[in-house]
Amino acid sequence: MAQESGRQGAAGAGCGAEDGPAPGTSATRARSQRRTRARQNKQRAAVSVRLSTTERASVKAAADHVGASLAKFMANASLAAAHDIDRVAANLLDLRGTIRELVAARTDLARIGNNVNQIARAFNSGADPIGAEAALADVRRAATRLEAAAQTLAERA
Repeated sequence: MAQESGRQGAAGAGCGAEDGPAPGTSATRARSQRRTRARQNKQRAAVSVRLSTTERASVKAAADHVGASLAKFMANASLAAAHDIDRVAANLLDLRGTIRELVAARTDLARIGNNVNQIARAFNSGADPIGAEAALADVRRAATRLEAAAQTLAERA
């Protein structure tokens, strides 16, 4: 029921700010601490992620597809990955293995390229180079390894 002052409630029940606990008393400190704890429980830690323009566009397109903000999508995807760590670890190890294979094949091609140059020099000087067939077989094997590793990466993208 409204009283003459325009406030509802019992008269003299300490409802107004002037009737509350005095600043600096234990009651106001306790209330302030409760508010601070409640605020801290609601706040979440921020994480910064660096993406290339292409990566960001890809993640943004996926977020738009499911109707989520970029931040919400990344948070949910990260949590899903954290809950399925065995699969994520297997994918990362597989990716690392594929990258190692690419690097090894590249190294082999550089070594083989040196051999092919020596063979070409021998042919140009009129000699019959030894090991030409083996060097060409090495080139074919390295090219096959590179193609397989590149295909694996392309399928994952």
